[in-house]
Amino acid sequence: MRSRAALLVGVGVAYFVAGKLGLSFAEVNTSTSAVWPPTGIALAAFLLLGTGVWPAIAVAAFLVNLTTSGSVLVSAGIAAGNVLEGLAGAYLVRRHARGAACFERARDVFKFAVLAALTATALSATVGTVSLMLGELAAWESFGAIWVTWWLGDTAGALLVAPPIILWARHPHLDIPEGRLPEIVIAFVAVLAIGVLCFAVPALSRYPLAFLCLPPLAWLAFRSGPREVSTAIVALAVIAVLTTQSGLGPFVMATRHESLLVLHAFLATIALMMLPISALVREHSRAMHERERAGREERLARAEAEAAIRAKDEFLAMLSHELRNPLQAIGNSVHLLERQAGLDEGARRALAIIHRQSENLTRMVNDLLDMARVMAGKMVVVREALDLEVVVHHCIELLRHAGRLEGRNIEVRTQPIPVNADPTRLEQMLMNLLGNALKFTPGEGAIRVITLRDADQAVVRIEDEGAGIPGDLLPRIFEPFTQGRRKPENRERGLGIGLALVRRLAELHGGRIDAYSEGEGLGSKFFLSLPCRKEPMRGAMAQPVVGHGADARRVLVIGADAPLHALLEREGHEVFQASDGRAGLEAAMRVRPDAVVIDLATPETDGYEVARALRARAAEVGVRLRIVAVAGFGAFGQAQRASVAGFDAHVAKPIDVLELRRALGDAAAAPDEPPREMTPA
Repeated sequence: MRSRAALLVGVGVAYFVAGKLGLSFAEVNTSTSAVWPPTGIALAAFLLLGTGVWPAIAVAAFLVNLTTSGSVLVSAGIAAGNVLEGLAGAYLVRRHARGAACFERARDVFKFAVLAALTATALSATVGTVSLMLGELAAWESFGAIWVTWWLGDTAGALLVAPPIILWARHPHLDIPEGRLPEIVIAFVAVLAIGVLCFAVPALSRYPLAFLCLPPLAWLAFRSGPREVSTAIVALAVIAVLTTQSGLGPFVMATRHESLLVLHAFLATIALMMLPISALVREHSRAMHERERAGREERLARAEAEAAIRAKDEFLAMLSHELRNPLQAIGNSVHLLERQAGLDEGARRALAIIHRQSENLTRMVNDLLDMARVMAGKMVVVREALDLEVVVHHCIELLRHAGRLEGRNIEVRTQPIPVNADPTRLEQMLMNLLGNALKFTPGEGAIRVITLRDADQAVVRIEDEGAGIPGDLLPRIFEPFTQGRRKPENRERGLGIGLALVRRLAELHGGRIDAYSEGEGLGSKFFLSLPCRKEPMRGAMAQPVVGHGADARRVLVIGADAPLHALLEREGHEVFQASDGRAGLEAAMRVRPDAVVIDLATPETDGYEVARALRARAAEVGVRLRIVAVAGFGAFGQAQRASVAGFDAHVAKPIDVLELRRALGDAAAAPDEPPREMTPA
């Protein structure tokens, strides 16, 4: 009895303190606030402790309002509405969403949101607003504004406060998989750091960068569980509310009241997005665990697990589509911010982290979407005549451009082999296999990439001296979401779908992927086999991955402008990359481009001299070559200097797509005879 009484007193005190804190943000009325955490406390108490806690909630709610308005009748009416709200929400969640276990399944999370956070809260808003009107503490013409503020404050309180209380009460121990704790801590710190940057740093808070909080929250959702995700969202909410209240952050509006309303709508949306994702991932993990333990006689349990997997695939497909827009906005915003003057070194490091992690998240989202398409039977491959050797070298160049081969021992032994393959999907398979080798091979380990012809099969063999594959994992290595044990030195971790996607794409091409390893710590070998092209290829064999557009060009980009590279590829061009002028001249002799785009801002490269050298060599061998300069052109006479140096056109940054198309337009005038290779002067 004593412990029960102490528990009731604790609930009442927590509700009262949270209520007074919430009313400190009141604007439209002294008893109405857009920040109302007591709703979450009451819901959690009713779901965890039962309906018997209602006297504690009622007394606390009455005292909160009595010490604010001073009216006994109005305070009693508001307290009654608050108790009804909690009782109704708890009843609906128990009846339709598995009660306190509602955050363990994605569909139950949505039910909690609809029944408790959106529906039951209308009771408190209605009863409380009417009580204020009848007690003459507010005018009837302000009914709508007060009701909306009340309802939104209660809704946000239910979505933000109730989940962490319930989840920590049900799972108080840190049952985190071995080796994953540092990763979760880093992701949690990233949420806090990005929250401070976006809301509290004056130089950045005026920009609409709040969506940058999504990548680390999504990473927590995929790698931990609802408990950690809900805790991170509450921490982010505390930062956001305090800074917005102080006039900082991207949600500052004309009035403090409007700012808090918009902010809570944003935070509630994040909770509605991330909690179902984390529940779904946890649900899938449980289903896979049950599937492994299930015997042949447990067909019903296996069917339920497979149904959960299908539901996961459908949801991930929808999620991947929805995340593409904010990821695109993140990339564009970071690119713009990196060009801002006056940023200190700390801000630039933060932007670099955001850029790198958004690229990782983009890659994961793309793999998730492609995996969902393959498993749904909606993936279409468009095959073209390709030289496997050139595609392999193209992928290695992409990795070198991204800085992932620095200090690595890479051995490449290839030969020309014609294949019929989708250029985009072939590149995707090779990049996943190469990335896997880089991920699990230490810096001193060697990686070998070999192409060979085995009867009618073109084979890419990728060997590494890395972590190897345990014997119990090897048969399942190409199954979705399969991962080995994490090692402390290997923090780079994906979702376990890269190799599964490679297998599905290889099968769509009529090929296969095999893996071999002598055991943990003994390296791995992967063999990608595709059917050779039977028809002879016309002309030269060196046909790299090409674009699909009617005006596609072979374009060599000299410089470290990754957005330009991506833009050209999106335009359908066949794009090659060189990091500096010397590498650009060598690449021009090898790939024979139709056009060369030189970024004049590339360090340690004189773009004008490179243009003169390219123009001279092209003239010697009679090759028509379009040379385009890309730069800010802020200095006086820079465009004229580019023209004198031999550039045919120049494009100013930020790059306009139509302007870039016009600059490359004359590249269509290619000579009638096959282009001759550019040789050194």
